[in-house]
Amino acid sequence: MTLNEYYNDFMESINVKSNVDENFKESVFFEKALEFLENEGVVTDYKYTPFKKIGMRVDGYEYVDDREILYLFVTEYTNDADIVTLTKTDLDSILARVVKFLIKNTEKPLFKELEETSEAYDISYFIHTYKEKFKNIEIILLTNKQISKMLKEIPKIKLDKYNISVDIWDIERFYQIETSKKHKEDFEINFNEEFGEGLLALEAYSGSSSYKSYLSVVPGDILADLYEKYGARLLESNVRSFLQFRGKINKGIRKTIKTEPEMFFAYNNGITATAEDIEVKNGKIVYLKNFQIVNGGQTTASLYNTRKKDRISLEKVFVQMKLTIIKGDESQFIIPNISRYANTQNKVNDADFFSNDIFHIRIEEKSRKIWAPKKKDSLKATKWFYERARGQYLEEQSKLTDSQKREFKLIYPKKQMFTKTDLAKYIMSTEGYPHIVSQGAQKNFLKFGELVVKQWNTNDKVFNDLYYKHAIAKAILFKETDKLVYKQKWYAGYKANIVAYTLSLLTYLAKKLDKSIDYNKIWQNQDIDTLFAKEIIKISKYVNNHLFDTPENFKNISEWAKKELCWTKLKEKTDNDKLMFSEEFVDKWLISKEEFKYEEKEAKKIQSIDNEIELLKKLFKFDTDKWKQLIEEGVKNNLLCKEEKILLNLIPNGKIPSKKQQKMLVAILKKLEDEGIQVW
Repeated sequence: MTLNEYYNDFMESINVKSNVDENFKESVFFEKALEFLENEGVVTDYKYTPFKKIGMRVDGYEYVDDREILYLFVTEYTNDADIVTLTKTDLDSILARVVKFLIKNTEKPLFKELEETSEAYDISYFIHTYKEKFKNIEIILLTNKQISKMLKEIPKIKLDKYNISVDIWDIERFYQIETSKKHKEDFEINFNEEFGEGLLALEAYSGSSSYKSYLSVVPGDILADLYEKYGARLLESNVRSFLQFRGKINKGIRKTIKTEPEMFFAYNNGITATAEDIEVKNGKIVYLKNFQIVNGGQTTASLYNTRKKDRISLEKVFVQMKLTIIKGDESQFIIPNISRYANTQNKVNDADFFSNDIFHIRIEEKSRKIWAPKKKDSLKATKWFYERARGQYLEEQSKLTDSQKREFKLIYPKKQMFTKTDLAKYIMSTEGYPHIVSQGAQKNFLKFGELVVKQWNTNDKVFNDLYYKHAIAKAILFKETDKLVYKQKWYAGYKANIVAYTLSLLTYLAKKLDKSIDYNKIWQNQDIDTLFAKEIIKISKYVNNHLFDTPENFKNISEWAKKELCWTKLKEKTDNDKLMFSEEFVDKWLISKEEFKYEEKEAKKIQSIDNEIELLKKLFKFDTDKWKQLIEEGVKNNLLCKEEKILLNLIPNGKIPSKKQQKMLVAILKKLEDEGIQVW
């Protein structure tokens, strides 16, 4: 795929998601761009707070307390059909507007001139109130333009009291990430250039063609400096998702550094890390590509925080490191496993490693199999495309001819593509977790993972065709609510929060009547009608009033929306106000609990049959040599009795095992796998 083809697809996705006006397209672009930054570990809890005034511009911010860094986001969006060049003049002008906004807010309380309910009030209030807390500011320009080849270096900005840096994310950078195999941006560390010295290292293992291992000793200051510079980018994504240690310092680490720094090496377990490439000179590591800490993230952050907050020297602190170098495509499969096994000593559950879980594989399979009913105005039936791995939607098309691409897009329209974090947002909003959804995509995804893993372990047949169809119905409901809220005269910002709370309140009000929303009807229609839209408008306005009526101790509306108390108070308020659906809506769009449970029961039966078929498919994929190998290894390790050997010989002898024998076969294979024999 060329850059121009990618740009066309990129713009199509913006247009499909908005369909309102250019200003709205900018906000869609902002969210799409921030998905890249989240995936890279640059940001985790950003806020969209657009502010435009003559000579000033800013679109959002994030403050990282433990690193004392303020990120300011500014967009430069164009609706042109072809790629536009971002010139030095453009860049200087954009940065000047951000800097002017920053100066105005640090010098005086600009927020007092703004509507307290506006999203811009948030950033203005924050900068002025907490201007002494942050020392470092990074301006991040997000643009669908392409940086001019004439632009050789990024302008340097000087401002009293603050260290300011600039980072540019243009369309070419998005393209390079999305079309790379890893869908991640490479980053490289040159230890001699950055720290004046390499890391002492000893090659520990090179017996495998897939990886090499080194043992190293890392000075505490270097580890702290790495965290200060790269932050969460340094942490493997699974680790990043569950640690949530911002601002917190491990008490044991802190005490050791303060009282016995020279004993840190002996007391601490050290860190486990990976990289994709290495250069060693004279027994020292001088270069690493895509360095990731897969275990020891808390140690790393605590070293940095102790040095910063307690002003304690790390001169005598050294940390042991086990480093594994995995080159090529295998890294995307091996690194998550290293992360999983390296973290077994910590309180980490399966939900923390939920990203590549079998749940997502099942949803992906259903999205490729199940056709959505035709809408009244449609000529062809379509499918929804579940993007289990980033970039799948584009990747699927990269192998197709132009005519095949057109056919693909007819079957899987861009507007019907959804990601893992989208799915989590749709489900959590309709399941009564609006405060979690309001905490951002990553935190919501983690909580969603906890709930799914718990359900899966209890009964995986819950995740059946009906679950999938209802998930799509919830996606349709979410998207329609999003559109409706934006069009209302009373709308003044915080759409994401309003939508999540509106859908949760819909579910809550239905439950109070011992009923459920008829998701089957939404699925069948692939839409909602004007009657449903009328209820959404009524409830969303009620939600909007609640969110803007913040308690005295909450100035920030988005922070109020993140609190469970906000959701609790909304439910109490609706009970007191006796907020109700119209009778017509109840008759048409709600079903009884009994109907809902019957549908679920029947769907579980069908999924049970599907599970058996899938299992048989897997077993019959093994050829005779594979079965023979499993039997030989099982016998060699004294793991198989006579009856188990007979069972393992059933399929290679052309026999179909009964349901009881299937279960016994799976149990035998699991036993072999637990003993270290590679089965699947």
